[in-house]
Order: sequence, then structure tokens, then C-alpha cells
Amino acid sequence: MSLPRIIVEQQYKVAAAEGAIYELKMRLLADEIPELQQAAYDRNLGDVEKLIIKHFDGSLSGDEKNTLELCRELRNKVLHCDFLAARDKLTSLGVEARRGNVKRADIRGLSGAEMTEKIGAVIADTPSTFEYVADTKARPGTVFGWLLELGAAGDFSRAKECFVRAAAIVERLAMID
Repeated sequence: MSLPRIIVEQQYKVAAAEGAIYELKMRLLADEIPELQQAAYDRNLGDVEKLIIKHFDGSLSGDEKNTLELCRELRNKVLHCDFLAARDKLTSLGVEARRGNVKRADIRGLSGAEMTEKIGAVIADTPSTFEYVADTKARPGTVFGWLLELGAAGDFSRAKECFVRAAAIVERLAMID
């Protein structure tokens, strides 16, 4: 495995872990409230979230409600490796979009010499020899590119920060009841 992949997978792991902790805190909070206890086991975290927001309606600002919802959606996108949608959720959370400038080039069917030439052209930024992953849609053959794109752009670190912020809201709510 390449060093860039190891680094980006570690970033992903940290973000995914914080997303999982956020879900755990939501479910623990629901489990502490007698009228929400049964919902703590609901398959859909969105249902748990809606009940928590309804229960604590007067204690949550509109921004906090939005943060809880968007962080749940972001968690889903990160955990299910829908990286393009994860970037969109970060933008919805007010996180400034940055580009990782990861390039994608099609080298299928090329000889070794042709691959070398094409890679040289990509490194030299020769037009029409590559596309930026950030300019593509998620499609077959782009999961690795999008993984690298989010890692290079710092999106996994920013997702982690969003999850920590949302978990802090949930912890504050737990102190209310």
C-alpha cells in the first residue's frame, strides 16, 4: 500500500470514528430519556435525531438543529464512502470548500512507455491528459480518487471537527435533563 493511501485512510478512520461517536452520543441521549428510550434502537438515526430535537426544541437554536441534522447526513456520507456528497454536506455546514487538486488520468490499455509519457504529461499539467477529481461526479473507478481528494483537501479533518461540534451539542443536551 502506498504512503499517501495509508495517510488518507488514517484521516478517514479518524473522521469515521468521530462520526460513530456522534451517533453513539445521540443514541445514549435518547436512551436516557424514558419517552425516547425505545427510539434509541431505531435503525434510522434520523428518526432518533428528530425525536431528540423535538424533545429539546426550546433548548436548541435553529443553527444547532441544522448542525445535528447535517452532521448525521455527513456521517452517513463518510461511512458509506460517498465522498462527493460528503463534500457537499461540509459546504452545507458552512465549511469552506477547498480542492485537493487530485488528478485522474486514464491509462487503461497503454504500454509501459505510453504510461510513462502520459504520467509525465499529467505532472506537467498538459491539458486534456487528465481531469481533476473535484471536477468529476462520483462514478465507477473514482472512489480512490475521491478518497485522495478529500484527504488532500483536509475534508476529513474538517468533518471530524463538525462531528466533535455536534457531539458537544448532544452532551450539552444530556446535562439539561
